[in-house]
Order: sequence, then C-alpha cells, then structure tokens
Amino acid sequence: MHIWLAGKTIFTADANGDPIGPNIPIPELPPSDYGAALIKMFLSLMAIIVLLAITFWFLRRLIHSRLRRGSGNDSIQILEKKMISPKSMLYLVEVEGKKVLIAESHLEIRTLHSWQQPQEEEPNS
Repeated sequence: MHIWLAGKTIFTADANGDPIGPNIPIPELPPSDYGAALIKMFLSLMAIIVLLAITFWFLRRLIHSRLRRGSGNDSIQILEKKMISPKSMLYLVEVEGKKVLIAESHLEIRTLHSWQQPQEEEPNS
C-alpha cells in the first residue's frame, strides 16, 4: 500500500506487509524548471521547422533545375497528351519532324501510328 503526497511516494508498508520505519530516507525530487524546458522545446520546434523549410526550398530548386535542363531545343517534343482511362494515356510526340501516336497503359507502351509531317515548300520568287 502507498500514499501519494505532492509528487512524493510514501510507502507505509514493504512487500511483506511490515511497516516501514521513519528512519528510511525518502529521496527528494529535483527542482523542475518548466520555463527552461518550455523554451528548449520551443527552440527545438523552431529548428525543425527551419530545417523543413530549407529542405523544401532545396528540393524545389533541384526539381526546377532538372526540368529546365530537360526542356531545351530537343529533337523530341510531347505535343499533346490525353487520358483515355485512369490507367492509360495517349501521347502525340514529335521526333525530328515525324509525328508518333503512342499509347501508354500500366502494362505496356505501344506505338499506334506514325506519319511524316509534310514539308512546307518555299515559295518561288
């Protein structure tokens, strides 16, 4: 049996049921400073938020730089894309002046049709 008093546990009997004498010292709890703990918790939270913001900024910059590097004057361009079902898409792609219609599904990618773009004739002067 035990009694709780203001954060201290006072045991009135041991495991055998014998009464505990008054000569057994009861350890004192260390004084707690809730203000310092609150400040440490707040500063830790701020540090985590700052680290998350820096990580988000770095990842966004990395993604944008990779997208810009891929969108140059390349010979392959996606002209149009249409979703025909939740798991399949149609792409109209231009590869070096040739148009290709491609179907993509979760199982395969297949060329449906390809044709050469008509070359524009230069007007004779």
